[in-house]
Amino acid sequence: MMSWQEFLWQKEEPDPTRDRLCTRSCAPTHLDCRIEGANFTRQHAAPKDEIVLCAYNVERGRRLDDQLRAFAGDSGVPSPDVLLINEADRGCTRSGKRNVARDYAREFGMCYVYGVEFIELPRFFGPDGSIRRRCEHGNAIVSRFPLGNVRLIRHKRARSWHSAVQRVLHIGQPRLGGRVALAADVRIGEQTLRAYSVHFDSPTLLSRIEARASSWRTLSRLGGRGSRDSEAYREAQVGELIEDASGLSQGVVIGGDMNVIRYLRSDEPEPATGALLEAGYADAHAALPAGERATTDSGWAIDLIFGRGVRFTAAGVGPRAFWGGLSDHLPVWARVTL
Repeated sequence: MMSWQEFLWQKEEPDPTRDRLCTRSCAPTHLDCRIEGANFTRQHAAPKDEIVLCAYNVERGRRLDDQLRAFAGDSGVPSPDVLLINEADRGCTRSGKRNVARDYAREFGMCYVYGVEFIELPRFFGPDGSIRRRCEHGNAIVSRFPLGNVRLIRHKRARSWHSAVQRVLHIGQPRLGGRVALAADVRIGEQTLRAYSVHFDSPTLLSRIEARASSWRTLSRLGGRGSRDSEAYREAQVGELIEDASGLSQGVVIGGDMNVIRYLRSDEPEPATGALLEAGYADAHAALPAGERATTDSGWAIDLIFGRGVRFTAAGVGPRAFWGGLSDHLPVWARVTL
């Protein structure tokens, strides 16, 4: 186990539209990025034997203020001690040029670290709105406890989003970079918990069509090519994290948007989640009926929390009546006993 090294918190207030975290390398799927982080905690957090951990795909943070109000209210999601965030914009016009992860930490009075997944390139229109100039987009960990040993793991196998046609015509989702996992050790009194905020590769258009087939038997007859292609990326990305955490003696949690559209919807094992279960990780929401686990409008349970060396005493999904419309995903939460 590596020695504890708290993150070097940045004191200055960055301008997310000018102070960029990344430079591009020669390969479109690789970026050289520094990690951003600041500490807004107002007092030392008392240690606990059980914490609330939440994972949330915030859909860029376009409804950031509404999301913050939801967490502060009686929303069916307990107040998190640790929040794993996906799809957080930094300086993007589509989300008001805000630094979404930083605003979460400031509002909650917590510390945060943020790692860039993609440099978003200009586009006039697309599935997630227009972008007028380059900006950054990625994962974050927000915590009321200190964070240390922070690393950004840029997955070796990742789908490229660098389409020349999209880049020239400024349409779709042109971007540089690829999927990442943000890793940090959470220091809770004398105990340490390793947390990974993940956002695995998304299904291709073909695999999304296949997932809506009338049955998975039909999918099998079709060959399932699109699903196999995208699943191979996710399985490889999970494998990297299992290997990264293999030598740790402390508890480990892996949470976020895993994009596993076949999970709980097929008699056949889903490769990424299957690899986690085989490696001894438990699904925090396993006790919930499958019909209560959907986190997207498509009915997919793809926002997940898995853990090893910890015990989940309760878990839930943010009620759609409250959280629907604040993002295209619902938050998931779990009580974690260390």
